[in-house]
Amino acid sequence: MSSWAATTFDSLRYRHYRVLWIGTSLSFLVFMMSSVVQSVVAYDLTGRNGAVGFVSLGMGVATILVAPFGGVIADRVSKKRLLLIGQVLIGLNFAAVGVLIITGQITIFFLAASTFVLGTVFSFIAPARQAWIGELLPKASLPNGIALQQVAMTGTRIFGPFLAGGLVALAFVGSGGTYLFMGALFAVVVATLARLPSTTARSGGRKVSVMGDMMLGVRHMRERPRLMLLAVSFIGIVIAGFSYQVVLPGYLQDELHHSPKNMALMLGVSAISGLAVTIAIAGMAGSRHAWRLMLGGGILMGASLLLMAGAPNLGFALLTMLLMGAGTSAFQLINNALVMQEASPEFHGRVMSVTMLAWGANGLAGLPFGVFADHVGERETLFLMGLLVLVVTGGTALLHATLVRRAPPPAVPVGSLASGD
Repeated sequence: MSSWAATTFDSLRYRHYRVLWIGTSLSFLVFMMSSVVQSVVAYDLTGRNGAVGFVSLGMGVATILVAPFGGVIADRVSKKRLLLIGQVLIGLNFAAVGVLIITGQITIFFLAASTFVLGTVFSFIAPARQAWIGELLPKASLPNGIALQQVAMTGTRIFGPFLAGGLVALAFVGSGGTYLFMGALFAVVVATLARLPSTTARSGGRKVSVMGDMMLGVRHMRERPRLMLLAVSFIGIVIAGFSYQVVLPGYLQDELHHSPKNMALMLGVSAISGLAVTIAIAGMAGSRHAWRLMLGGGILMGASLLLMAGAPNLGFALLTMLLMGAGTSAFQLINNALVMQEASPEFHGRVMSVTMLAWGANGLAGLPFGVFADHVGERETLFLMGLLVLVVTGGTALLHATLVRRAPPPAVPVGSLASGD
């Protein structure tokens, strides 16, 4: 047990990574809260799934437009400064939405504009944070560091929805007060990151334009087929499967005849199993079993969506959410770790910005999935999502098998193989 714990939490031995991990965990907590509050406010304002999807459209459009440049900037400027500025802007954005709700001025369009701001800022700080991990940890510990970041994200998926749901349910707090609370938490995030040492941009030896840097990143991915496959499969899985949250409010009310606010309960249950899985496999992120674990997560995710589509009651739906949490967490954790392993350190920011396009595309897909659910039904939409996830996972498995036959994968870092066996 002591050997497992040492392997699983190895990266926390490094002080600067530990400080960044704490700040990142608080940031994740707020984002998990916002996904619940945002959906509840949108559905309460209109009573339609399409409105929930429309609000997520703001973040999707921003991410699609900005993410490719975000990774380039992250590789060129101080990551600390970029993160601090971004976290301040997000905190102010949440505070502004809270004031609009309290004063009765909030509209669907204001809510969508808020998510557009979030998507824009997130497109810069997400690749910067991921690339910063590559600087704070030695190469052998990098997969574990990425895995522990996923552990933090999954853990906040437990507390975030429950905390958001609890605050929204309090009459004297409500959704407006919850947004103000989220804005205040980002002040703590900024204070945490300020404790880290300053960072500098990587020196490329020659001046290259932003577009030139971007094209170098694309070329780097094209030269590494496994890296390209990881990025494309991630985008496909996120578009097909992660959009299920758009239809959850309507699914609860129309199909299961429960309040949409039970969305917090469903996401919390999903996060419990997700946290257990991420902790269990964090030490295996750099092992020879990594690809099989990732594909297994995709299969489990698709199967859980199919089961959810046929759930007869809330209790059964909660059981499917346990499977969903395990599948999504395993897939995302291993995929992110493998991406960082396959990419060269000087390209980490740009490569992560490409994978971030998945979240932008997810935001764009939210609207058509929501409209489809309004016209066809929430159960049918969930069933379609499940099938799409299984198709993408199967295609990824076939292509990876072909690549392995052509060229064996590189050796894993010393120590990682032992931790995975």
